Amino acid sequence: MNIIIGNQKGGVGKTTHAILLSNYLSLEKQKELLILDMDFQGSIKTKWNQDLEIFDNDPLYEVLQLDLETFSSIFEKLNSTTGYVIIDLPGKIDDNNLVLVFEQADIILCPFSYDKLTFESTIIFAQIIRHINMNAPIIFLPNRLKATANYSLKEQVNEALSNFGHIAPEIPDRISLQRLDCFTISENALGAIKEAYEFIYNTYLSNQPSKISITD
Repeated sequence: MNIIIGNQKGGVGKTTHAILLSNYLSLEKQKELLILDMDFQGSIKTKWNQDLEIFDNDPLYEVLQLDLETFSSIFEKLNSTTGYVIIDLPGKIDDNNLVLVFEQADIILCPFSYDKLTFESTIIFAQIIRHINMNAPIIFLPNRLKATANYSLKEQVNEALSNFGHIAPEIPDRISLQRLDCFTISENALGAIKEAYEFIYNTYLSNQPSKISITD
């Protein structure tokens, strides 16, 4: 199962939730998975390499760094897997190589926030995804919500996005969500993401087998 985490807007939490979801599935659900770091910054691969030197225990999962151009060389292997492949995408949509990635997605997880610029970018992203891939569910993940903020666009945004997919429970703004590694998940971070991730898992992922391999 290919789970892409994307939005053309940068800074909405794509990389954060790629790591958090991977840790959650590994530690809380005992699932096997692979991360494809396709963001040009390579943040997950860099973090994973650093964590390998810090932690003594075996890694929870493998991280492969790929350019968009090289995705076509492995996507047939991805389609033959029976586990989770979590794909962290760059914050753009103006690359033709993304078309194949979107076509091969089984689920699209789209973090966003309730500001006008992010809303407009998220709508455009959803429109393009739905044009390319009519079957994969889109799950919009309201991210980094501050308890004291007044989100005046919230109702309007949710109504518009619901035309393309489902709105997951909100993720509050927590310092613990910024202190991530690829080996653990803190109680504070788990408490912040659990309702949203349980919704995603129970609705879309719970029937997926755990074994994964893309080797020949």
